[in-house]
Amino acid sequence: MNLTHGITAVALVAALAGATGCAARSGPAGEAPEAPAPSAPAPGSEARSSAAQPAEEPVITVEDFAYELPDSVAPGATVTVINEGEATHTVTAQDAGTFDAVVAGGGTTTFTAPDEPGEYPIACSYHPEMSGTLVVE
Repeated sequence: MNLTHGITAVALVAALAGATGCAARSGPAGEAPEAPAPSAPAPGSEARSSAAQPAEEPVITVEDFAYELPDSVAPGATVTVINEGEATHTVTAQDAGTFDAVVAGGGTTTFTAPDEPGEYPIACSYHPEMSGTLVVE
């Protein structure tokens, strides 16, 4: 007798689940609702040219024990450092105290570029053979 009640309960739950699933659909006969049609831009909100958009944030990528540097960065810009390797590296200015960013393997960090335009030689504190020049202009 308990087996009969158990089977009846399972059948009732399955029926309710099916009814609830169908009720969640919208539109006639369970069809998916139509996507809204694209609307025209509001007056005065025309698309801006790429010149009006802010420049991308400068990125230094560390890969295979080498730096991939941007051509230049703006004075005072926030520079992102992405380490695509497993070893920890630094982006350290040769002029002590100018900037020193440490980035763990697989990690990301940021630092602020110097306010003064110029060429800033850099090297990794852990791997001195890694070097380059950050150009601020």
